[in-house]
Amino acid sequence: MKKRTFIEVKPGPGMREIDDLPVLLKRCMDAGFPLTAISRATKLPESELQEYLNGNLPLDFSRTEYLNIFLILLLHEKPVSDTYYRGLMDELTRVFDIPNETIARYAGVSVDELNAFENSDKREQIERCIAHLFVTFIRDPRFTCENGPWVITGCGESEEKEKNQ
Repeated sequence: MKKRTFIEVKPGPGMREIDDLPVLLKRCMDAGFPLTAISRATKLPESELQEYLNGNLPLDFSRTEYLNIFLILLLHEKPVSDTYYRGLMDELTRVFDIPNETIARYAGVSVDELNAFENSDKREQIERCIAHLFVTFIRDPRFTCENGPWVITGCGESEEKEKNQ
């Protein structure tokens, strides 16, 4: 059995509390997010997250890079600022190549109204549509009906298909 080496990292001068991975992980747990949920979202085993929670961090920080980003987003990027939904919309365009025209049509507004949604009387409707598009496009196929941990026999299959078997 290969022995894993861990180093303990404590916030030093110039390091903010939000940069401390064990503190972020603990704050998420204190907020009610179970390790299971964090594990599924970050694709890191629960046992490894428990090690991080205890302050035992790996030498290879690339292993925890996404976890750190995920925890910071979860705790500090809440949808109360104008930049949150603007950022989601920008990522829909940048990552998925969805034109603003398509996003506007989906939200039921003009492109001009979409581009100035922060001042629109339809702001909440537009924000909900942006959030729904973003969540739909980043959905992890591991958690679909067919592949998810909560698979039910026959889930996603038509009754006709079940009768024919």
